[in-house]
Amino acid sequence: MKLEDPLRKNLGELRLTGDRLLESPPTVDRFFRQLLGTAVDGERLLAGIVWMVGQEGRLQAFCDAGLKNLSADGKLTVGPNELQQLTGALQEGKVVVLNGQEAVDNGQRPRVIGPLTSDGKSIGGVELFFDSDQVPGGHRDLLHFVEEWCGYGAKYLDQQRLASQEPKDPTGFWEQFERFTLELQRSLNVREVSGIAVNDGRIIVGCDRLSLILKEGQRIKVRGISGQDDVEHRANLVNSMKNVAKQVIRVGEPLVYRGAIEDIPPQLEKPLATFLQESRSRMALFLPLFPRDAFPHKEEKDPNTPIRKKRQKPIGCLVVEQFSESRPLPVLRERADLVADHVAASLHNARKHHDIFLLWLWVAIGRFFAWFRGRNLLISLAVIAGIAAAGTALAFVPWDYRVEGVGKTMPVIQQNVFAPWDGDVVEVFVEGGQKVEAGEPLVQLVSDDLRQQLVTAKNELSHQVEILTTTQNELDSAIEQRNTEEIARIGVQELRTRIEVDAAKEQVSLLEGRIEKLTVRSPIDGIVATFKVKQKLQNRPVRRTEILLEVMDDTGEWQLELEVPEYRMGHMLKALDRSENQTLPIEYVLATAVETSYEAKVRTIATRTNESEEEGTIVEVYADIDADTLPSRRIGAEVEAKINCGQRSLGYVLFGDVIEFVQRNFWL
Repeated sequence: MKLEDPLRKNLGELRLTGDRLLESPPTVDRFFRQLLGTAVDGERLLAGIVWMVGQEGRLQAFCDAGLKNLSADGKLTVGPNELQQLTGALQEGKVVVLNGQEAVDNGQRPRVIGPLTSDGKSIGGVELFFDSDQVPGGHRDLLHFVEEWCGYGAKYLDQQRLASQEPKDPTGFWEQFERFTLELQRSLNVREVSGIAVNDGRIIVGCDRLSLILKEGQRIKVRGISGQDDVEHRANLVNSMKNVAKQVIRVGEPLVYRGAIEDIPPQLEKPLATFLQESRSRMALFLPLFPRDAFPHKEEKDPNTPIRKKRQKPIGCLVVEQFSESRPLPVLRERADLVADHVAASLHNARKHHDIFLLWLWVAIGRFFAWFRGRNLLISLAVIAGIAAAGTALAFVPWDYRVEGVGKTMPVIQQNVFAPWDGDVVEVFVEGGQKVEAGEPLVQLVSDDLRQQLVTAKNELSHQVEILTTTQNELDSAIEQRNTEEIARIGVQELRTRIEVDAAKEQVSLLEGRIEKLTVRSPIDGIVATFKVKQKLQNRPVRRTEILLEVMDDTGEWQLELEVPEYRMGHMLKALDRSENQTLPIEYVLATAVETSYEAKVRTIATRTNESEEEGTIVEVYADIDADTLPSRRIGAEVEAKINCGQRSLGYVLFGDVIEFVQRNFWL
């Protein structure tokens, strides 16, 4: 309730003083004097008297404050009528304001009377005198103020009464608490432990509602609320409770609300106000839950050396609420701390147990082996049966035996382009990956040797032509002179010269053809498969038959070029002999997309072995594939393949390498 008159400041001071006095209760006289002194300020509340019921049932003044504000000598005479009014008001058990005109005419000051009760009985009261001119708000605020004052007095009297009484059953609480801890330890299920903690824990603590909030990763989750079977996580109360608990868990310090929000940290004021509006609690206690501390090592070298403990983070929060009292009930805080420690330890154990990977499997295995404890004969029979079953399965269960190989995807049509003659590369017309057509120039070579030979051949041809011309002229002269001998000799010489001229022409034609071939052209339609052609060939001398580049037809059929270790070939050859269509199925994956497998068939096996740096002696295997199923046609894409060589026993499939190793190294 918000006061609208000047008594608001007095009410705040009253609450602070009352809470402080109840924390460490003084004597009865000192308590009421200090509490009464807080109420009387000399302006609005002029004076006050605390009355107590004596042995004969009569009211007696117990203590007073501010009487000098009513009389010069500080004494106040109470007449029979006034005492009768006071007794009647206290017997009714209600706060009464007496400031009517009749009371003023009779010389009585305006005053308010409130009862002091203990164990449901009125044992006294307080009488406060006020100045009506200084309290313009009317009687409502006075009633509220006196009710608060009497409430603190009643709480103090109840504390004193309970402290003076001997407990009827001093061991009852600990028996109940022992049952509570045993119930916590019965289960390692987080849900069950949470339910026991909030429902049975509420009785142990003695509060109106107990809630449990746990931190699960980065999330804050309400695990249990006393009196509720399930938690409605979308409820406003649950969400507001989580917001407050999140800050308490982050800081790791308890939070106590006793009806006033003045001492609450600023970051908690708004979420706490929202929570209090939803819960209607008059007292709320947020206790962070810490996991149990680890035990120190037994072999500590120096017992005097302090153990450095790592600051533990809270695993959750326990929320204690009271709806009727803003003051925590006696021993509530101590019991709440005790319950919080045991709940935190049980939850810590339950969560560690729940976090075990494949817990259900280990539990089932443990139960299975636990059944054999103390049954030695059954254990022996079970071991023998297990070995027999495993041996039978390894010997008779058929399984696919697959030979592994590595390789790459390549087009079937491939052409290596060779250097036709020794020379120097003067120009490269293509790039790697470029599409080319048959006859398209690829590389231009220059050979000084061929040029020199061509010049020599042409000179020889010219010389022989001149000789042939001279010989023909001489033959014509001999014919004119009808010299038979000269005609025969010159004719033979002409024939020889003609042969020499034809040979020189053929040599020139041959050299010109070789020079023409220095312009290297593509043998097929396809794509240049050599990477960085210009960097490899430009201005470089080459030898005849040296491979310059590769051209492949990527639009046609494709194949796998695999390398299979030689010692695996026996299985493949036997499987081919057993195959009806002389082929073997292959399953392969691309190195760039191992999540998808493709199928192929063995087409050709090389008739000779080769050497590989990684696998040693290998045999090349070629397999047909459907290029349309590939995600991309990339020349030379790395693949890993498994060639199905038929079925063998499961034992040979699993331990075939060991068997072959023994056969190779220990055969007789």
